[in-house]
Amino acid sequence: MILTIRTKLTLWYTSLLGLSLIISGIFLYIIARQSMIAAADTKLLFLAETLARTVVRPETALILPENFDILMERFFGIKTAGNYIQITDEFGSVRSRSLALSGQRIPLSGKAMSGAGQDKVVYETVDLTSGKPMRIATYPVKDGGRIKYIIQVGTPMESIYSALNTIIFLFYLYIPSVLVLATGVGFILAKKALSPVDEITETARRIGEQNLNERIATLGTGDEIDRLAETFNNMIERLETSFKRIKQFTSDASHELRTPLTILKGETEIALRTCNSLDGMKDLLKSNLEEINRMSGIVSSLLMLAKTDMKTKSEFADVRLNDIIDEKFRQVKHLAELKGINIRLEKNEEIVVKGDCLKLRQLALNLMENAVKYTNKNGSVLISLERCVDGALIKITDTGVGIPDEDMPYIFDRFYRVDRARAEGGTGLGLSICKDIAEGHGGRIEVKSELGKGSTFSVYLPIEFRQEA
Repeated sequence: MILTIRTKLTLWYTSLLGLSLIISGIFLYIIARQSMIAAADTKLLFLAETLARTVVRPETALILPENFDILMERFFGIKTAGNYIQITDEFGSVRSRSLALSGQRIPLSGKAMSGAGQDKVVYETVDLTSGKPMRIATYPVKDGGRIKYIIQVGTPMESIYSALNTIIFLFYLYIPSVLVLATGVGFILAKKALSPVDEITETARRIGEQNLNERIATLGTGDEIDRLAETFNNMIERLETSFKRIKQFTSDASHELRTPLTILKGETEIALRTCNSLDGMKDLLKSNLEEINRMSGIVSSLLMLAKTDMKTKSEFADVRLNDIIDEKFRQVKHLAELKGINIRLEKNEEIVVKGDCLKLRQLALNLMENAVKYTNKNGSVLISLERCVDGALIKITDTGVGIPDEDMPYIFDRFYRVDRARAEGGTGLGLSICKDIAEGHGGRIEVKSELGKGSTFSVYLPIEFRQEA
């Protein structure tokens, strides 16, 4: 049987309450019993002392009739009703007793005799020959340090036991009633407290690919349930963003791959119908090769992005950034010279960071190639690597065509290309890859651009970055 959290909380609460009530009941019972017996002992001591002062005097001989308790009440005002009185000599022989004993004898135990010898009052609970329990006080009367008489005063325990039984009965009645009431109240409170969890469950059941925009309402209390709802909402928001990116990615990838495939198919069909010369066939194959290379570039970029999206754990190691910048600068310098562009490595400080060497090379190469690609003849490209407060700063500045303001928020989106990029035949994935690589190393990439004057891309990388497992 599977118990709900609501039921478990109610059972735990009720069990703890029941245990507390039982322990409290036992404690109160013990206190009540001790208090009642102490009260009875006080009354017995008072009666024994009164008898010792008024009737049983050590300097006089004890001459009392069998009905002395009636005479005591009449002449001395000592009420003995409901009490048992027995007076013995030092040897334990009964010298007188009250009518209530009806010929029964109050036992004189060794403990009582020992206490009397030490001039102590001894209290005991004993059974008479009739089987009735009785509380007894044994009080010694001495003459010259020697026991002359022993006064035993007793009172029945029935009234005390009856009161204690009444307390037990009330506990038997009270504890189950309280537990039943507490169970009901606890269940209602647990249901109310966990109602947001039910809402979370229902929302989770409703959420699917088509309604990821649903959210759980939070009360702003900041308690555990509220934090759970916020965490759930954040998770759904991330899932919604991921699904949107996947849909956009799939749509863009399909569009980008469909274009060269359509060109390949169309040119091949035309060639099969009309091309009869070798030169025409060469032109066709050359055009097809360009489209194949374009698709190959798109597929390679998609593979790089897929690896980044899967958050594959790279083998981070010490990487000399200045060596990478120097290597890629020399690699791109030849392309710049062919276009008549002045490219310079202004500053290249020696900096070592923790990172993936291959991905950092890809980052540097993409940014340098972009700068050269979109800079016109006689323009310039400046590259620098220097230390900053955060770690390392790679800065690449060109005097190219720049980026329109309306395109700035989207240039790092996948497959996003401004018109000039489409004219150059780019895939629209280069800057997106750069952004993912920078963020994968705990850094960031920023851009400043002015249309017609050029752009500056800045990459900030921390010296130390601890990957998430």
